[in-house]
Amino acid sequence: MTKILITSTSFGQKDKTPLELLQSKGYEITWNESGKPLAASDLIGKLDGCKGVIAGLDYFTAEVFEKANDLKVVARYGVGFDRVDLEAAKKKGVIVTNTPTANSDSVADLAVGLMLAVARHLVEAQRLTLEGGWPKLFGASLFQKTVGLVGLGRIGVRVAQRVRGFGCRTLVYDPFIDAETASLYGCEKVDTLEMLLAESDFVSLHSPASPETSQMINRRTLVLMKPTAIIVNTARGELIHETDLLDALKNKVIGGAGLDAHAEEPPQVEKYKDVPNLVITPHMGAYTTEALYNMAMDSANDLIAVLEGREPLHRIA
Repeated sequence: MTKILITSTSFGQKDKTPLELLQSKGYEITWNESGKPLAASDLIGKLDGCKGVIAGLDYFTAEVFEKANDLKVVARYGVGFDRVDLEAAKKKGVIVTNTPTANSDSVADLAVGLMLAVARHLVEAQRLTLEGGWPKLFGASLFQKTVGLVGLGRIGVRVAQRVRGFGCRTLVYDPFIDAETASLYGCEKVDTLEMLLAESDFVSLHSPASPETSQMINRRTLVLMKPTAIIVNTARGELIHETDLLDALKNKVIGGAGLDAHAEEPPQVEKYKDVPNLVITPHMGAYTTEALYNMAMDSANDLIAVLEGREPLHRIA
């Protein structure tokens, strides 16, 4: 019997169809029961005898691939693959896939939702009202403001589509696209991150984590932003130097922040206490019924394809 491991903690939760698809193939299914992404040391033991993995945000290091002698495929349940050593996978002959379109709309919805939540102090307003208050919290409008997108991939494009309905001017910093491509989505391309930060009222991060993007938002770049600007991160926590961001919020260097992605997950919540105009969510951008179903089906179908000797639809390595 072919053994597979499911490390994603939400696979098959809302709709059993993807799980039933795997079961129909007669696979022996094992699970990640920790409730959180697995470290490399935890993965190594669980991969013994496994041919395939439906992977969450686990750390597939070179050591993991070196010791996983039976592994044929890692099907990422999601878009990002920065925690998967692609070179090591290729060297070991392991195919890696992801689900690049499955959750794009859901994440884009949340990005705009965080812009509004921060700009209008929605979380604080609810808390104070439930405490018996009736506060006058004056916020900012998203309507006709300048929105800066750091990255114009699938999710960035969808955010651009949504803020167009607010009459926003949309700037894009993305070294991998040209001005003509940006204009197709109603955006203006700028040449540097610094230019985008200086001109934007709202900044939304949509870049992958890489050595080039690591902590791109830091003390030096935060001071370039408007004192009323709001930054939103639904991509990867590694894009922001969180200590610098929290200091900037406390000292009113910028106007607010909405974070769905964190450098440490789950984060140490104590550091967020008494930080003004901050909204944090538990990396829930992909957590809609529609996105979970799409991610589960896409990852399951690609895993099955590899194990049956066929080319997967979304191969990345």
